Amino acid sequence: MISIRRRLLVYLLALFASAWALLAILSYSSAQHEIEELFDAELAQQARVLLGITLHERRVSGKPDDVQIEVIGTKAGHDYEEKIAFQIWVGQRLIRRSQNAPQDALTATDGYSERAIGGHRWRVFGLSDKANEIRVLVGQRTEVRDELIGYIIHDLLLPLLLVAPVIAFLVWSGVGAGLAPLRRLATEILRRSPQQLEPVNIENTPREVQPIVDSLNRLLTQLDSALEAERRFTFNAAHELRTPLAALKTQAQVALRATNSKVRTQAVHQTLAGVDRASHLVGQLLTLARLDPDAAMASYTAIDLVHTARAVVADLAPQAIDKGVEIAFQDTNVSSRIHGDSAAIAILLRNLVDNAIRYTPAGGRVEVTVHEVPEQVVMAVTDSGPGIPETERQNVLSRFYRLPGSSGAGCGLGLSIVQRIAELHRARLELATAPDGHGLQVTVRFPIEPGGHASGAGEGT
Repeated sequence: MISIRRRLLVYLLALFASAWALLAILSYSSAQHEIEELFDAELAQQARVLLGITLHERRVSGKPDDVQIEVIGTKAGHDYEEKIAFQIWVGQRLIRRSQNAPQDALTATDGYSERAIGGHRWRVFGLSDKANEIRVLVGQRTEVRDELIGYIIHDLLLPLLLVAPVIAFLVWSGVGAGLAPLRRLATEILRRSPQQLEPVNIENTPREVQPIVDSLNRLLTQLDSALEAERRFTFNAAHELRTPLAALKTQAQVALRATNSKVRTQAVHQTLAGVDRASHLVGQLLTLARLDPDAAMASYTAIDLVHTARAVVADLAPQAIDKGVEIAFQDTNVSSRIHGDSAAIAILLRNLVDNAIRYTPAGGRVEVTVHEVPEQVVMAVTDSGPGIPETERQNVLSRFYRLPGSSGAGCGLGLSIVQRIAELHRARLELATAPDGHGLQVTVRFPIEPGGHASGAGEGT
């Protein structure tokens, strides 16, 4: 499991270490440059002083240049003295040198140079007075400079190393304090039960966590709504199933106790009719339970509504003929395409046509039409049944609602299923009186599928 605190600590300490290393490199480079400049300036100054003294002595004392070489130096008063050397040459003769200077010339050129002498690296400066044939050579072992740079870097960076644990502790504590709102949020969520789905309190929530809390609250609200709908659905379904099951039990008991074959046969027929009603109710309940928005949208494709409507009418035509109801399908010879779930659209059409057949008396007519208007595909199912009063049209879209005194064998779920499928397809459902003034016309207006115009078939009955 990834720890945000550990990750932040690693990132911050890595950043600190990188900054520390960069500081060390820059400090070393800067110190080296400045020390090189300083010691080079001292070498040049020492060479000029020695040249000046030599010229002065020659003018004052008139000392000849062929005197025996003079070695200058006593016991070192400082460790660095052994690492500094000089030579004074007149022509090709060495007349003075420090105790640690070699017999050979430190360098053959004027100016600055580096060379190896006695197993050590030396930085040498040469200065010449060509008029008097005097050369002064001053050298210094480079390790003097390296030691001084090391001392400076050590004194500069050691305090940072010593306080590194303190910095790490402060970073750890600071990260922990910064993540405290997350811990409080996690604790608040952990203490909740499945029944506590109210939104999480967003007071004192850091700005960075706000999107997470907002998304969580939206999810909790949706989940609460879904659970409430599920509880309401379960309660209504249990209530609706109780009645047909009780009726089935009653008819079965009548059949068992009947001594008259006619009464027994009638009870069996009533039982079969009750089984049909219960089966229809269970089928509608399962259909309604399957209408999940996410699952439906995942299977959306282009649908030819004319073809689907013609197939549904053909399937239900035997049912209409058995009842003595005329059924017809009309379209405008255009294959009208919509975007949606083909199975759900077929259920929508089947429920509308099935309802129309159920509530249309024998000798009546059911007509299904499909046509296009600008940016819409319009499907309408018209029947010559009793219709629905305008005051009840909103109520019949509710689950398990049936019109008072309704004689049909429905369960009050057909139009609610139609309404749900229409919502999932961004379609508009309209209930109105049939154009001839008798019966019901149910219209569903689907948004048209772009590029969905193609030639199609005509009319069928």
